[in-house]
Amino acid sequence: MQRESEVVGYIYGDVGSNEFKFAVHGENIKKFDYIYVPHKEGEMLAQVIDITRHSDLKFEDAAALLSGEEKPFIKTSMSAFAEVIGYRDNKNLLQSPRTPFDPGTEIIKADENLIRRVLGLSDSKENGAYIGLLKGHDLPVYLNIDTIVQKHVCILAKTGGGKSYATGVLVEELLKKKVPMVIIDTHGEYGSLAEPNNSKKDEKNMERFNVKSRSYANQIVEYSPIGSKGSIKHLTLNGVNLTAGEILELLPKLSGPQKGVLYQAIKELKEYKSYYTLRDIIDAVKRSKSNARWNVIASLEALDAIGLFSEDGGTNPVDLVKKGKCSIINMKGVPPDVQGVVVARLTKELFEYRKAGKVPPFLYIVEEAHNYCPERGYGNAISSSILRTVASEGRKFGMGLCIVSQRPAKVDKNVISQCNTNIILKVTNPNDLKAVTQSVEGLTTKTADEIQRLPIGVALVAGGSLQMPVMVEIRTRETKHGGRSVQISKEGENPDYIPPAKPIHQPKPTAKKDTATEKAKRVARVAYRLGWVPTRDPDEAIRLLSEEAEKMNENVYKYLDSLAKIGATVCTEDNPNCIRCPLNKKCKYRISLAKGIKKKILRKPLI
Repeated sequence: MQRESEVVGYIYGDVGSNEFKFAVHGENIKKFDYIYVPHKEGEMLAQVIDITRHSDLKFEDAAALLSGEEKPFIKTSMSAFAEVIGYRDNKNLLQSPRTPFDPGTEIIKADENLIRRVLGLSDSKENGAYIGLLKGHDLPVYLNIDTIVQKHVCILAKTGGGKSYATGVLVEELLKKKVPMVIIDTHGEYGSLAEPNNSKKDEKNMERFNVKSRSYANQIVEYSPIGSKGSIKHLTLNGVNLTAGEILELLPKLSGPQKGVLYQAIKELKEYKSYYTLRDIIDAVKRSKSNARWNVIASLEALDAIGLFSEDGGTNPVDLVKKGKCSIINMKGVPPDVQGVVVARLTKELFEYRKAGKVPPFLYIVEEAHNYCPERGYGNAISSSILRTVASEGRKFGMGLCIVSQRPAKVDKNVISQCNTNIILKVTNPNDLKAVTQSVEGLTTKTADEIQRLPIGVALVAGGSLQMPVMVEIRTRETKHGGRSVQISKEGENPDYIPPAKPIHQPKPTAKKDTATEKAKRVARVAYRLGWVPTRDPDEAIRLLSEEAEKMNENVYKYLDSLAKIGATVCTEDNPNCIRCPLNKKCKYRISLAKGIKKKILRKPLI
């Protein structure tokens, strides 16, 4: 129940049920303050939207002051405009009044209990992420963690508006609650979570927000796609048995004929290999007779040169997503096209693992999201499709998405609109403001005007468990902020450069016995018996036979297939039928077998 407090004004003029004007008493009321208004339906909470000071000073009198005349006594008064938020009924549901307020009704400044109850501000430290204080009040604001992970969140601001700082605050809170996270760290800003905030400037604010300096070094693991350095591990992706569809997701610009070459190469490759790599695909494409193969080869060579695809299965998603841990994918120094490949493949792998229940529910944070899922008309990204899928389907499987961007207008509107919790800091670009108001529920034109005027460090938070947008002062970071702008005058050499890694070619794991393996064995057996190859090792035999077929201008796979059929029908392992074999005249095995039989006959004793 609202406590008795000082009256700050009285309602006047024409009054509705959703808004009203009131004469302000004293100076104890400010724009965006929350006020309590008695009403017969319940304890109403309203918010001051605008304040105006009136005076009897006329233009002529003000102009006279410019001439040096003595300033006259100026009579002033203030009026305010307020919008009604509503009240909680006996079922704790937010309701709006159905009848107008009475003129002359007193206005009282709302106490914290009424504000918390009507706005739906959680005071649960166990299930909430403490992001800051309600603007103008010492009232902590907690966001429901389950809502954040299950229903997605976006953090939007102009350059230098504090989006990375706010994201860092959210990450700190989720680390406390042991929520697994994976961060696409485009500019290498989040490794500083390992360092405590020892800034002298932040000491007083830490006391105000009731936080303490600390490190999360034991909970974060940093990866880089271009190599390892110090504590940073090398991120690699699975490059074994890539399908044509998976490759085309990474090379979307291939033409129809080029796609055909790729599909045919992989189809033929699967006939004789149960285990194949990107290099094997390149070699298979080289054997094609189509002129379209050259662009395919160039594209595949560029993909392989990244050094991202490993032959040992790559970094295991199970290692990236662990309870209480945060995996940071540091993209600093990584070329933009490589970043796109990393995000596309990694997002897909993580999503598939989560759908299969191989990793726990987690939050996937994408910094500079406009680079990875741009709005149509602002460019293309190979990661757009999978990020749209995660935005629309991720909540069903427990993969939460956090979109962070300085250009809301350039982010796919379908992705932003799927975000239930929105943290919006200062935005000034007209296109970005329009995109925000169109995508975020509960924002009005008036609210958009205020977003332009937000001071640094203050955010408009909407959605989630909140009944309406609220202004929040983002709390001080517990860890060092890694997103500060570069100071040119103090910048020296770059100590963070990591040289790109060379393509990885690891020893092949033992392939499982299957049709492709058996076919390869048959080919090797026939060729070895014929004396065409010096070994029965399937991989080596097929390599030598492929080279020989190319020299003879033969279709490699038709050539191998003919040998495989002979191995399956007549040249079997245990009981070869050499008489029926079409190649028996050239067969060294048959010749040696025949010599052995002849010697046996000659040695047979006469009766």
